[in-house]
Amino acid sequence: MSELNFNLRMASEQDAVTISALSIQVFLDTYATEGVRPDLAREAHCEYAIEAFVQRLIEPQRRFILAEYLSADRNGLLGFAEVLLTVKPSPAGNLAGAELVRLYIQPKAHRMGCGRSLLTRAEQLVQAEKLDSLWLTAWEGNRNARAFYERVGYADVGATTYTFQGQTYANRVLAKQFD
Repeated sequence: MSELNFNLRMASEQDAVTISALSIQVFLDTYATEGVRPDLAREAHCEYAIEAFVQRLIEPQRRFILAEYLSADRNGLLGFAEVLLTVKPSPAGNLAGAELVRLYIQPKAHRMGCGRSLLTRAEQLVQAEKLDSLWLTAWEGNRNARAFYERVGYADVGATTYTFQGQTYANRVLAKQFD
């Protein structure tokens, strides 16, 4: 695995535009494997709109951690983690804890340490809040993401679904308990 030169920082409202753009890129790269359908396009433009992220960025219990290039000749957002730091029941597995809402990494930054670093920082935030666990949902068809979470200690605790624009997608609930 080659390493990428990047730094992590907490996001502010001014980051909504780049978070929005990266979200649309990653969402479509993940779900639109057979072309961009109208339901996917509508979801991308609604759920990942700049204004939607501005609103999320000001929520007191929500944190965004950004990974950005760290070099003189490059700059830009490589990925982010969105964490809801409140006790919330998971949709499966009979547990409650913080939710990792999104961990989105630009495709060219996969397997370069960015995702692992963002996840580690998210886990540190959860533990600092004295929360017992961190859970997330991952699309069943996203085998790379599910394998990544398994490698870093997340257990598959059950099934759920995610519905948008009239389409339902099977998801898995993954969780990590903290001592």
